Parts: sequence; structure tokens; C-alpha cells
Amino acid sequence: MATIALFIARLLEIYSFIIWIRIMLSWINPFPAVGSFTYYLASIVDPYLNMFRSSRFRAGMLDFSPLIGIGLLTVVQSVFQIYGTYGMMTLSLIVMLFLNAFWSYGIQIFFTIGFIILILKTIASFMSGSQFSYAMNRLQGFFTPLENSIRRTFFKRSIPKQTTMNIIMLVMTAALYFILKTAFSYLMVAASRIPF
Repeated sequence: MATIALFIARLLEIYSFIIWIRIMLSWINPFPAVGSFTYYLASIVDPYLNMFRSSRFRAGMLDFSPLIGIGLLTVVQSVFQIYGTYGMMTLSLIVMLFLNAFWSYGIQIFFTIGFIILILKTIASFMSGSQFSYAMNRLQGFFTPLENSIRRTFFKRSIPKQTTMNIIMLVMTAALYFILKTAFSYLMVAASRIPF
């Protein structure tokens, strides 16, 4: 049984790798021609990824649904890997795997992309009128809820500069990241104490 579990874990690892290749190729060629390598790769991967496609997993131009699919596949692959290696699986390990995948493939990636965009938007706000500034302003929708919340809370009677807003959003995003990271650390410790 352990050998079968390890074999399935290896197959899922290969499939995850193929998904990553498909994602990277979709940035270059989103609509592959029939009969091309990318077309056949898409026919293997897209049925699985389509199960996760939803507007709920989009933030502006960014689609996070493939990450959710990869995260779930990683959890299942890890379950088979652990069972194949140790011959057992506990609820504690499964909960820890789900928490780790949720953090790694969900929250952490979202914050990383957010930090990069905020840093670029802050740089662009110092270069008003440039093409770079115009391109960064097109990403405005990604942070609109946070920006509106900051305006309502701190700037009820004045209109702040965009540079000021970007710096405040950077600081708040960093603080929220560390709060969530600490919370997930406590959740992992609590999950490790599940007795079965």
C-alpha cells in the first residue's frame, strides 16, 4: 500500500509541474493553436484548472484560481507522500497540510503580489505624468477597497496625495501580513496538538 501511495504522490508531483509549465506558457501564448505542444498541454491541464475558475478568485487582472488548484493538489500529494513514507496519516497532519497550503498558495502569494504592486505604484506616484505612472494607475481597482477604507478612517475632511495613500497602504499591508503570519503560526501549533 505504501508503494502505491508513493507512486500516486510522484504522479501528482509531475502533474503539478505540468500545471506550472502550462501557467507560464499561457502568459506567452494564451490561445494556443490546435495541434501545438501548448494545445496538448492545455488539454491535459485545463479540465482540472477549470474546476477552480471563478470571478471570486480574481483580483483585477490577476487570476488566482490556478494557485488554488495547485495548492489543493499539493495537499493531496503530501498526504500520499507522508502515508507512503511513514505508513500512517493523522488528522493533525492533514489539518497542518491544509493550513500550510492555504498560507503558501493563498495568502502569502496574494500579499507578495500586493507588495510588489504597491511598491511600483508608490514609485509611479513620484513620477506623475510618465507612461509608468499611467500604467500603474490602471491597477487602481486592485486596492480600491483598502484605499476607500483608509480615506474614510483617516482623511474624512481632506483629500490626500496618491503618494501618501500608497505609503499608508504599504504600511497597513505589511502590518496585516505579520498579524496573519503570527495567527497562522498559532494555528499550526494548535493543529499539531490534535491528539489523533
